[in-house]
Amino acid sequence: MPAADKISALRGMRDVFGAEYAARRQIQDELEAHLRLHAYVPIDLPILENTELYLRKSGEDMAARLYEFNFKSRRMALRPEVTASILRAYVERWQDEPLPLRIQYTGPVFRYEKPQQNRYRQFTMTGAEMLGARGLMADAEMLHLACAGLEQVGIRQYRLVIGHTEVLAGFLHKLCLRKQLLNFLLRNMENIRKRGMPFVLESLREIYPELELTAADWQRSDQAEPVKSRQLIHVLREMSDREAHQAIADFLHSLNIRIDTNRDEDEVIDRLLHKIREDQQEPKLRRALDYMQRLSEFAGPPAEILSQARRLFDEYDVQPNVIGELETLLKNLALFGDLKAEIQLDFGLNRGLHYYTGLMFEIHALTDQGEAIQLCGGGRYDNLVTVLGGSVPTAALGFAYGIERIASLLDSGGAALNQSDVYVIPIEDADYAYSFEVARFLRERDVAVEVSIDRRSVRRSLKHAHRRRAPLVILIGETERQRRQLVLRDMRGHQEQTVPFNEVQSIVEGLLADHEQRQART
Repeated sequence: MPAADKISALRGMRDVFGAEYAARRQIQDELEAHLRLHAYVPIDLPILENTELYLRKSGEDMAARLYEFNFKSRRMALRPEVTASILRAYVERWQDEPLPLRIQYTGPVFRYEKPQQNRYRQFTMTGAEMLGARGLMADAEMLHLACAGLEQVGIRQYRLVIGHTEVLAGFLHKLCLRKQLLNFLLRNMENIRKRGMPFVLESLREIYPELELTAADWQRSDQAEPVKSRQLIHVLREMSDREAHQAIADFLHSLNIRIDTNRDEDEVIDRLLHKIREDQQEPKLRRALDYMQRLSEFAGPPAEILSQARRLFDEYDVQPNVIGELETLLKNLALFGDLKAEIQLDFGLNRGLHYYTGLMFEIHALTDQGEAIQLCGGGRYDNLVTVLGGSVPTAALGFAYGIERIASLLDSGGAALNQSDVYVIPIEDADYAYSFEVARFLRERDVAVEVSIDRRSVRRSLKHAHRRRAPLVILIGETERQRRQLVLRDMRGHQEQTVPFNEVQSIVEGLLADHEQRQART
């Protein structure tokens, strides 16, 4: 019978086994223990949710990356992150819980993105959320918790990058741009830095075809127009729609000007008024893009960046409250204890500015090849509870680690996984009952035991135990069975000793402890 065609794993999905699985599991266990010591309670949430949950939280940014499908007339999606599920659960059943509520989670998430090194379509997040805590001390706790967790698993050189939504979002909201333009600018702060202004302008024209700015002149001030014309247009812009419409009609009638078209006079005036009002968007866009370009260059040590920011805020008439907040945040962070982090402020940081409401942060580290990768990210999102249906506005902040990325920085040694501490080899079939008794006795004392059940020869079984990286082997034959003994072999030096059953626990535990110490030294 011919072999069937091979079925491969889906693109962007990976099988994880052996030493790699053990390394990731250890990282998860250590991070979960770290969060538990800070009173963050574990939660287990569905992998499958209503699609609307993620569209409300992240909007169009997430829509293209969802694994989404229809099932019995319902739109569903595999979760692309966990925060939305936690807030959904809070709104659904926990709004009466005493606050602040500290929650931790670990689990797989799914995003339809281009697979790259250390970036897969299924990956694992471990994270923490704090609901119902306002203020800069809560922000500082979250920053310290995230950094200390990385240090707990062995990452000592890393960069904590801190941003704040009000640096950009507060300024843009004051300009009163059209909502579509505002959302575009919030989404493209990072592109100004990474891809440059020409790319952003080209993308902007897709939603604002009237845009006349080019890469060469985008940062110029208002285009020259006659002073009197500017004054007249300014007056019309300040009027209500009804007042401006009537003023234009009266002006045309006073000059005995008739609109000689097939269109109604009111329709023509409305279009003219719409054009006048739309024309005011471009000067605002110029100012916004200029400010964003300047902000994108503000990344570095806190004292230096805050000093530069004061001058920029004065130039653009931005309220400097955020400077005081960041200074207080850094002082609060120091109260939690020393960190090994290199701390940087970055006013060009862009982490979903349309739903973050204050602090934003990322943690980066360098690979052996010198490439910076992001290990963690988070921030404050005080509006999300009500966006997801909560009856009372509730402060919320959190972060998530990428387990695969953390594991890629930690050297697991590449060794095969020790599936067992002890490998038991029965010599004959009659030795199985006693072999299983020995195995059961050790397992009850937290020793991992594998019993050979495939009737290999002793030589082949010893070779198999060596390949399994089992540090100890127990051999049981007729003599050992009758005398309630066993032969214990240390696989490092192939040294053997005969051990009475009632002494096997202490001897095995001593040899395993010695084996772990030797591994730690190497």
